Amino acid sequence: MWFRSIVVAALLYPLSGLACEWTERHQCKDEIGQLVSYRSEAIEYAFGNVFGALPRQIEIRFVRSNDEQYAKYSGRVAYDAAAHALILPQRFLTTPMPVPLRWAASYWPYYRNRQYQEMFPLIADIDNALWGAVLQENARVHGLSWPHAECNSVDLSKRLPCQMLIAGVAALLTESRAAMFNANAVGRIWPEQFSEFEQRSWRSEREYFDVQRYGGIMLLRPLFSEFGVPSALSYVAQTPFLIEDDNMRTSALRYQERAREVLQGRPAQEASGESDNTRTPITLPASRDHRVIAFGSSRDGV
Repeated sequence: MWFRSIVVAALLYPLSGLACEWTERHQCKDEIGQLVSYRSEAIEYAFGNVFGALPRQIEIRFVRSNDEQYAKYSGRVAYDAAAHALILPQRFLTTPMPVPLRWAASYWPYYRNRQYQEMFPLIADIDNALWGAVLQENARVHGLSWPHAECNSVDLSKRLPCQMLIAGVAALLTESRAAMFNANAVGRIWPEQFSEFEQRSWRSEREYFDVQRYGGIMLLRPLFSEFGVPSALSYVAQTPFLIEDDNMRTSALRYQERAREVLQGRPAQEASGESDNTRTPITLPASRDHRVIAFGSSRDGV
């Protein structure tokens, strides 16, 4: 009985975090490839079949600091849609990883514990890249980019709504508890006279942040709840949020209503683990600095 308790505890809580030795870098690459597979498995078990728009397989490319792709993504873990590759700087090879590694196959324990996030920052980087891959591939179907082009606009009325989508998605995918804010203060979170808000926003960082974060959460939370994460993400990736008639509240309600019209006929795949279990996450050596990941879910019995 005590042995089984230890096994269960190890699956719920990582026993420790170990960093790979640089001299064993091929083994380190294999372990990181396995970590990516576990996190893809964790995402599908938590949210359903979110990887439907992705290619059947993607590469993991380990890049050095002098590589073009390292500079392109500013040294971050990122998804390169053109190459169908997950770009991972080699400096991450010696980052601490959970022991046992299998612990990473559950999605929410990591985000419910600040200590785990501090111990294993690579997990958040991998998750961010995987979600980015999902959003990018869904956007590409409609000839768009993710983030949407409006996020780079110098026009605040275009840039802020775009940033709201990013902030709302990030919060709903990484915060297991609902963000606490006064949803009744909708006039402040979704300004009805946006031009007036725009004129005063440069003086109030806090006010800008509230609209960006809480406005984004309030915009997307109903869609995530009603239609599930896979369908909602697909719609968000393919549909920029734009301010109409200088009224963010009206624009947000229209965005939600149009989403319902589009998504009503789609069966939502809720977070029940009912994803495509015919695909198994595997890590195969492809070349010296590449690995291949096949997305899907397949859990062993415990």
